[in-house]
Amino acid sequence: MNPYHLIGTFVLDRLSKSLIQNLFWKTNHPIRGSIVYCDLVFGYAEHSGVYVGGGRIIHRNGKGLIEAVSIRQFLADTTAISIYVSCDSYGNSTGSESTAQIAEAMLGMQTDYSLFNKNCHQFCSYCLSGDPLSNTFTLTQLKRDSCTHIQASQWRVWDLMHRHKG
Repeated sequence: MNPYHLIGTFVLDRLSKSLIQNLFWKTNHPIRGSIVYCDLVFGYAEHSGVYVGGGRIIHRNGKGLIEAVSIRQFLADTTAISIYVSCDSYGNSTGSESTAQIAEAMLGMQTDYSLFNKNCHQFCSYCLSGDPLSNTFTLTQLKRDSCTHIQASQWRVWDLMHRHKG
């Protein structure tokens, strides 16, 4: 089979899935302590952070710095058109105050960065669990941790047209 056809089919599948989610699987806003993520490279990689209110997301950037960024900055340099929010089985945003507080306490810290150790998913897992030795480094593992700690059983697209100020 033609490799260009496979790539085109994959990208088309990703775009159609994203379109459906953007139309029907939405949440109005995350709450303080929600885990959020976006696609980086057409779904080949993802980036995650902790929503702390006021349109700010705390994440570990690609240089290892824990920083607070705006929604626009969180999406910058990605292929993402959506931010996904941790939600319960009813589609309501989930999060916890302790997750937000841990993220805020880490602001400004500089660490080594590694795709397989100290990445954005590991940072979010630490904020959820309080375990600095978390070995979570994939989005799949982070989703499992989110289910355990904040009962996130689904992920919905943040309806940025109805952005919450809280």
